[in-house]
Amino acid sequence: MTSALLLAGFCAVMTVLAVGRLLTDNEPTPYQGGIALVVLGITLLAGFWSASRLGWTTTTGRVLLGGGGVVVAAVGAFLLARYWETAADGTDDPTE
Repeated sequence: MTSALLLAGFCAVMTVLAVGRLLTDNEPTPYQGGIALVVLGITLLAGFWSASRLGWTTTTGRVLLGGGGVVVAAVGAFLLARYWETAADGTDDPTE
């Protein structure tokens, strides 16, 4: 088993945890959605790395994994940057 495959498996577990936390929260915030999207994007990119190293998919499949990972991670990063100063409960951060 390659290190890329181990990374993809670990990221998949983290994605399940992030999405599960997002779904079980009473009022999820866009910031939490951004976290889940970044983790999903990293998972797709780790899958792309695994597929490239082990030759699992066609070139089209690799492009979809890599491109999808970049797009999903970029959207998640945008949400994180946009709602950076929002607390977990959706109000302004009282520490500032």
